[in-house]
Amino acid sequence: MRKSLCSLLTVIGLAFILQSNVMATPISTYEEVFDTNLRVKEGQRAIYYFDLTGIGGNSFVKDGGTRVSDKFLPTIDETNFNPLDLDVVSAVLSFEIGGMDGGNFAPRERIKIRVAGENGTGETLMNETVFLGIDTFSFDLTGDWLDWLDDGKLKTVAIAVERGGFNNDFKMRSASLYVEAAQIPNPGTLLLFAPALFGLMLAGRKK
Repeated sequence: MRKSLCSLLTVIGLAFILQSNVMATPISTYEEVFDTNLRVKEGQRAIYYFDLTGIGGNSFVKDGGTRVSDKFLPTIDETNFNPLDLDVVSAVLSFEIGGMDGGNFAPRERIKIRVAGENGTGETLMNETVFLGIDTFSFDLTGDWLDWLDDGKLKTVAIAVERGGFNNDFKMRSASLYVEAAQIPNPGTLLLFAPALFGLMLAGRKK
């Protein structure tokens, strides 16, 4: 009788565990996009606040501590990311950037792009001098950046670095954040381990 009970508990527990793992496997995607042109002159910065959890993301240009452009809402405004239920597994941040010189010549523009988490600390993704026609720059956010994205929010800054005697300017044509996240298993499913563990313990004592 005890052997049958052990086997039954083990099978039930393992079945529930396998079922919960299968249910947690699907990956959901979330994307927020800004496609309003932001003209960034030397010493200015384009700021993007991505918010995947609700309406509230925006973009604008600042010169020093002063905002010098209108605020623009996302064109694709993601609102379905729930930080309580989701764990970010991958994320890509992309920008389409163009020159502001009408194509008459190909100047080299100095661009610095930074990201910042909720606590305000930041990392530089790009700090390069590049030729700009219309180019797309994409960044795979791994490591600590994924921890910052657990709340579904990210601040990014694109800076027209002062170069001294050179008209450093460019146009932020679009910016997007693409996130993949997995469902976090319900804490209650951890209780499903109990029947399996109990059954294995009884089987071990029987032996």
